[in-house]
Parts: sequence; C-alpha cells; structure tokens
Amino acid sequence: NIHSLFSITINHRGQTHLHTMTSYSALKRKVKSLNTSSSIPRFQVNLEHVLGFTSMSNSLIGQDHSTVAYAAGRTVILFNKNTHKQDFVISTACKTITSLSLSPDGQYLATGECGHNPKVRIWDLTGDRKSCIELGDHKFAIDSVCFSPKVDRLVSIGSLHDGNIYVWNWRNKKKLTSNRCLGSIHRVAFAEDGSYFVTVGIRHVKFWYSVAKSTSGVVPLRGHDVILGESRNNHFIDVVCGRKNCTGLTYVLTANGLICQFDENRKLRADKKFQEKTNCLAISDSYLVVGCDKGVVYILSSEILENIMSVPLPHCLGIDINFIGSIDQMTYPQKQNISFPNTIAVCLDENKSLLTCFYNDHSFYIWNIRNGREIEKRDCYMYHSACIWGIETYSIRSTSPATFNRLSFITCSADNTVRFWSLGHNETRSTFASLPVENVLNRHLMKIIYLDEDYSKLCDNPTTQEKPESTTKLGGRCMKMAPDGLSLTIGDLNGNIRIFDMKTFKQIAFIVAHDNEVLSIDYGQSTDTNVIFLASSSRDRFVHIFDVSKDYQLVTTLDDHSGAVTAIRFTDLPITSDLQLISCGADKSLIFRSISKNENGKYQFLRSHHVFENQTFYDLTVDRSHELVHTVCQDRMIRTYYTKDAKRARACRDTTSDSTSYLIKIDINPSGKCLATSCSNRCVYLWDATTAECIASLYGHGEIVTDLKFSDDGHHLYTVAGDSCIFVWNIRELLVASSSYRSISAPPLKTNDCIVIERIETISQTSNLTEARQQQTNSQQSFRKSSQPGSISNESEFSDSQLRSFLDKEVIDKTISPQHNDSVFIEEDDDDEETADNIVNSTVEMNSFFNENYNHEYSTINAADASETSKPLFQRQDSISSRFSSLSIQMT
Repeated sequence: NIHSLFSITINHRGQTHLHTMTSYSALKRKVKSLNTSSSIPRFQVNLEHVLGFTSMSNSLIGQDHSTVAYAAGRTVILFNKNTHKQDFVISTACKTITSLSLSPDGQYLATGECGHNPKVRIWDLTGDRKSCIELGDHKFAIDSVCFSPKVDRLVSIGSLHDGNIYVWNWRNKKKLTSNRCLGSIHRVAFAEDGSYFVTVGIRHVKFWYSVAKSTSGVVPLRGHDVILGESRNNHFIDVVCGRKNCTGLTYVLTANGLICQFDENRKLRADKKFQEKTNCLAISDSYLVVGCDKGVVYILSSEILENIMSVPLPHCLGIDINFIGSIDQMTYPQKQNISFPNTIAVCLDENKSLLTCFYNDHSFYIWNIRNGREIEKRDCYMYHSACIWGIETYSIRSTSPATFNRLSFITCSADNTVRFWSLGHNETRSTFASLPVENVLNRHLMKIIYLDEDYSKLCDNPTTQEKPESTTKLGGRCMKMAPDGLSLTIGDLNGNIRIFDMKTFKQIAFIVAHDNEVLSIDYGQSTDTNVIFLASSSRDRFVHIFDVSKDYQLVTTLDDHSGAVTAIRFTDLPITSDLQLISCGADKSLIFRSISKNENGKYQFLRSHHVFENQTFYDLTVDRSHELVHTVCQDRMIRTYYTKDAKRARACRDTTSDSTSYLIKIDINPSGKCLATSCSNRCVYLWDATTAECIASLYGHGEIVTDLKFSDDGHHLYTVAGDSCIFVWNIRELLVASSSYRSISAPPLKTNDCIVIERIETISQTSNLTEARQQQTNSQQSFRKSSQPGSISNESEFSDSQLRSFLDKEVIDKTISPQHNDSVFIEEDDDDEETADNIVNSTVEMNSFFNENYNHEYSTINAADASETSKPLFQRQDSISSRFSSLSIQMT
C-alpha cells in the first residue's frame, strides 16, 4: 500500500502555497505519513539558465522597457537587456506555451497554451510569482493573447479547431464579449487608445470594436472586414497599430512580401512590396521594422513606408564560430553558396535604440541601431534547432587543451550539430585569465561541429508538414568522452560511430557499426592489460566492442539481447578492479559480463549474471564506488543491483507521476547521494540515494527530457529535451539541505516512496526448471507469511543492511559459472508463471522513445498506447551488424 503524494511550493519565507504555478523554484514532495511540518526540509532548486527557445513567431515574443520575454517549452524566459540576466516563469501545467504577451507597463505576463481545455494564465511579475489567474473557456490551443493598452482587458484567440475570440476582464475573471471565427487567425494587435483591436489570418483582416458595458452577461463581439480589393486572397501573417503621429493607422503584413497601411476607416492608405518573403512586424513611435527571409531586416518610416536603414545579416548557416573575432568574419565567410536563417520575430525598443531579432535556426541578436549608418551587434545567442538527444559533461584533465578549462558540457542534436558550451562555472581558475577573449558570436557557445554539410536541418520550418522518407538521419544520438579527454565519440541516428580529435575538432575515425540508431556508447579501461575498449549498442540488438589502441579495430560482437540494447556501461569490480560490462535492453534483461583474455590472446566477454525483470530497462548508471548499478524501467521503478553478484540492493517506485508515464534516463551525482531521473511526463525527479525518497521535482521543458547529467562538482544538473532546449539547475542548496535533513530523518528505506521488493531468486539454467519453480513457490509462500502486517510494511523500519541480511537468508544459492552463461531470474509478480526461456522469447514491447519512428513533436506520455514490438530492421548492408547477422545465418 503506497500512500499518495501531494506537492507544495516553498518560498524563501518558508510559506507554503498550493497554486498551479511556480517561478524558478522546484516542488518538494511531501509524504503523507510525515505529519509534522518541521520534518519537511525547506530548500529550493533554482533554474539558473536556459539555453534555447521555442518562440517561432511574434505571438511568442514580448517586450517592455528593459525585458524581452520568449518561450522555452513550459517556461517563459525574461531576458534583461541591460544585465544580460535571465529570470523565469514556469507553468506547472503539462502543456507547452503557444503564445504570450507582456503588459505595456511590464507588470503582468499572459500566456496561452496548447492541448485540450487550455488556460490563459496571467502572472504578476512584481510579486512572488507563486500564483496566477486562470481563464478557461477555450477547447483547443490558444494561438494568440494580447493586453489592451490600459491593461484592463485581455484578448485571447483560439486555434483553427477552437475558433473562439474572447475579450476578458481578467482581474475579475469575467468574459466580456466573444465571437466565432471560422478561419485561422495568426496575430492580434490593439489600437493605441484601446478602442478596437485588429486580427489577421488566411484571407482575414478584421477590426473588432469595443462595446458598452453590460450587466446582462457576455455580449457578441462586433467585427468589420477591411476593404482589401485585389489583396483579399493573401495570407496575412502579422499586424501592428500605429503610435503617436501614426495613431489610427494599422499595418498588415502578407507572407508574399506585401505590407499594407490602413486608416481608421479600414481603407487601404498605402502599400509596399518587398522582394523577399516577409515574416514579422514591429513598430515604435517613428520606425516600422519588417523581418524577412534570408536574415533580411528592414527599418522603415512608419508614416510613408520608406526604407531608412537595413540591419546587417546574421551569421551564415554552417559558420565555424571558433575564434571569430569580427563581424566581417561572421557575415562574409570564405565559401560559396552561403545561406542565412530567416527572421521570424522582431521587437523594437526605440528609447534605447535596441532591435531584437529572432531567427529560425534558433538564434537571436540584439542590434544597436543608434547610429543608422553603422548598426552594431550588441549580443548574439545561438542554440540547437532540433531535439537534443545527448549531453556529456567535461572534466578537466591534465591532458585537456587549455581552451577547454571553461568548457562545461557538450550536446548533440538532431540538427546535425555537436555544440560545446561554457557557462562560467569554472571562471575562478587561475588559468582563465590566460584564455582567449570571449567569442564575438556567442556568450556561451564555444564551438560547433557539423555532422553534415547539408545545413537545411539547422532551420526550423514549421510550415513543412511532410518530410521525405529517404532523408538520411545523421544527427547525434549519444556521445562519450574518451578517458584521456582527447577524443569525443558520437553515435548518430543512422547507426554510425564518429570519433573527433578534441584538439583539432577533426573527424579521425568513422565506423559503419549498426543498422539502426546508436542508443548508447561507453569507454572502458582495463587496469590489468592497459587496454581501452569502446562499446556501442543499438536498436538492432547488437553490442560491438572496439579496441581503441588498434585504431578502433572490432574485438567482438555480442548478441545476447533479443531486443534493443538501451544502455551499456563499463565498470570496475569493487574488490578485484576487474573490468566489467553491464548492458540492459528492451528484452527486460540486465546482463553482466566479465572481461578476460584466453590462451590465444583474444578478449572474451563472458556473461557472468543475467537478470530478468517484468519490465523494460531504459537506462542505467553506476556510482563512483563501482558497487551499485541503478536502473530505470517502464513501470516507473528504480532498481538497484550490486555489481559484484547482480543481486538487487533495493527498488523503489516513482509514485510522483501518473500510471501511464515511465522513467527514461537516470544519472547519479559525484557524491553518490543523489539520483536524477527523467520521466515521460516531461518532469525530472531528484531522489535521495540513501533513503530512496523523492526530494524534488523539476519541470519546465515542453517535450520529453531525453538526457540529463550532473556537473563534475555536483552543484548543477543539466537537462536536455525534445524541445531543443537546455536547462541548467542549481542544486547546491538542495544537496546541503537534504544532507542535513537526512541526518534527522527516518532510517534508510523508511519511506512511502520506496517499495521493498521481494527477494532474488538464482536459478541455474542447467538445473531442472520444474524443481526450481517448486522451490521458488515454497520460498515465496514463506516470504508472504513473513510479509503479513506486523512483519514488513511501509510503516516498519527496514534498513539497507537488514534488507541484505534478509535477502541472503531467502535466496536459493546455486553455483553460477560464466562458461555456462547462467542467469539470475527475478520474479516480481506472484501470478507470473513464465519461464526464463519464455521471457527471452516473448514479444518485447518497446516505448516510442526507443522506436525507430520516434518523433518528439508527436510523442505521447501514454506508454500503453505507444508500445510497439521491437524487431531488428536490417536495412543497411555495409554495417558491422549486417555482416555479423549474415555470418551467423551462414554458420547455422
């Protein structure tokens, strides 16, 4: 019996709130059995930095006098243009933000979201941001929200499937007027006096006028079409209303490069045609800014639509940002057929002469336009533009290049790039002063490695609905740094392995290894033979071992798994320091292999232990002591095993998430006291590794968190997701507070988050399975008798040492010989009567996260609906896996 949990938000004053929104604080999970409030640790996990954004139009951009607001999944970043600092507003709703609006005075933020029954949420940015006002009447996604100039009203516009336009008195949560619209509406803008607002869309430009206040309830919203004439069939994508001298004028932009100026009578006053395709508008008292394709941005006179100045082009696609020292090098590289990203959103601050431009390769610039003849770049930020699959932290070694003393972590993405990031966590080192000056292109990005010369995937094209099936997927899927830190190995989505020299960033090896995407890679160094191995696993169910010292020569191929091999790790045994290889997969098995050398001098990877479970293993990690291996499974269980004998040390279930979600990734901090897991519900959970208690939950990503890593000093947690964003969490306070809390809390494993699993059965494959099954049944009956209330329960004290002692008494001991490939069989459910052979040969159900056709944009958190049968699909004929499979068939 597991007690349910509930979440509370804890602020710096120690006050608790039960609202649906938090700022950059995480939620602390409270167990119901802890009745006293004094037993709840009061600490926070702060979101320190976000690298990336999901704002792809002006509907997701806002600005006041000092702040630019943009979205990153479920998070709104408030970027201060003066201090270059980020602040955050995080929605607890599991729905991605699709629109936002900053009030003209900068005090309030409104957001719209996707999904069924979405809410309009309004936060007071001057408060503690622990609560928000919710307005809910839309049925489907909210495409646009906008405050009135006096901030007394708010307009929300639903998507095409919703079709509703609402005007709210948001302070009183009252709907004033509403109307239906059959077409798709892209943008909305208020007139300066607030007397009307204008909406634009496909063949749609309409003025909506305010009505007199009525006490009878919601009244219909009156709308009037403009006189478009020959332009009526255009696709209108953006709209702004004039200010000061241009009050009463409205500017409408079409997708084919036409800008129209209408007067207050809705008549066309002037127009202007551009050569480039246009995407966005921004206006100030004197200027009108037009963002176009290929990085072009025009600044016009808002009165007569004449060009005043042109903004310089941004970086070109595929640029090498290493040691860029000037704008000229950035804009005009020495190569042919260069292309530039499209400008998708703009906002203008005329008082400070700052223009912010967002581009569809997920970069944004802040330009200083004070001197119209020489516009200068003030800031530049370049981020991933597609799903980020892997992250690798960097530890400073004696052999590390000097330029990497500032390196924090490395990421690989489906946009065909590998990026090196520096966040300044190590700037206190004495060597920092001798390093080169900051990169002129980016404050945090140090280097980009391009895996393909086709740069089309660098740009996000939301209008493209269909993708050619023949497109080769080359993006990075996983990666690992070599033990000496001099090379980086990347496994891509096409089954290839690439090795890069970390000094020159050149590719030094290329291995056509697998038939499907590489899911995991790892390095292992044998202390006895001083040999370094590289292991790779794939969805094609094979594990390949390479000898690094012999130019990555293939040592052996392991085919023990019958499904996708989701994770592999090398580790040293605690006592003997012998090298061991551990792998887990979709076939519900965890395999331990010992590494030895035979008489012929060849290396053998002999299976020493084979653990079966009733659920798919998705990931594993080994602690620094090399004594424990922690795994995450499809049933939301965190199972921990001893590396020396593969016996289970403990298991706990994630009761913080719903029954349809599953755990995907796991990592352990350097101290071994804290575990981090990512869940399919887009959340990240932190666990006390000693008590197995969930100590914090982190949320903010808009898609599944595909990978996570602790920093080398353990003070930060890095998470990456399918929304192309990187979140940096500061967990220093949490670790200190949780350690203090652990010393006064209940004994280890006394928690309602933890489920003490039965005992571990060891069955020899050479023994009689029927006899072993009978022994199992008798032992289980004995265990169930001892597990009655009063013996072992969730309320009893059951420490780790007591658990091991209990398991040692209950386990059926049998000799395990690696030569016989014996296995360890773990049975959880009393009703499960499958044999070991049946489990191996049974249909392996896989989650869509490890499916070949996985698309993070259409991923689902329902594991039951997303499960598919995992079968190796041999499409490539030149890979190591294909040759091994063909050879195996010939031998049989």
